[in-house]
Amino acid sequence: VNKNGRAVEFKKQTEQTLAHWVLGILKKENKKITGQDMELFLSRTGTDMSRIATELEKLICYCADEEIISRDAILDITSELLENKIFDMIRAITERNQKKALDMYYDLLALKEPPMRILFLIARQYNILLQIKELAAQGMGQNEIAAKAGLQGFVVRNALPVARKYSLPGLREAVEELVRTETEVKSGRIPDTLSVELLIVKYSGGAA
Repeated sequence: VNKNGRAVEFKKQTEQTLAHWVLGILKKENKKITGQDMELFLSRTGTDMSRIATELEKLICYCADEEIISRDAILDITSELLENKIFDMIRAITERNQKKALDMYYDLLALKEPPMRILFLIARQYNILLQIKELAAQGMGQNEIAAKAGLQGFVVRNALPVARKYSLPGLREAVEELVRTETEVKSGRIPDTLSVELLIVKYSGGAA
């Protein structure tokens, strides 16, 4: 490859690199944003630079007459990641707020999100919680955990309080049950919509 061109690593950008890139675009448009609101923006867009560019263009147009990109503008105009909605649902489950968790699930179904995709993302979020819990148990701090797990800093910061409410065995059991449930759905033993509903009821009603 090097003989005929160049080998380039297209790795996932860090939170700092993405923030610097966004600031560069905003500067060209004579716009400013606080560090806290930048974190909010990136937490809603994720690390996909194409998605970030699209959401940023919407924000710049929305704030055409304003120099500052405000928190309210970010919340009003940007589209939130499905993963964030799933995490909010898991937070409700952790807080034993069964009604809120179920309502959020029904809202996702109303938005035509496939139950199997929701189940997959719930499993992914619980797996992230398990990783964070295990690394924190080894004495690692937030930045170390983020680097070791390959996660954004704000993801770890938001997940740590939730992970602390579970025991390690409890998280392992949850991850294993989610895998079993996915297998049962795929084998036709249980309907996909009902499977997620039963999991929400179980984990929002018992001990962590």
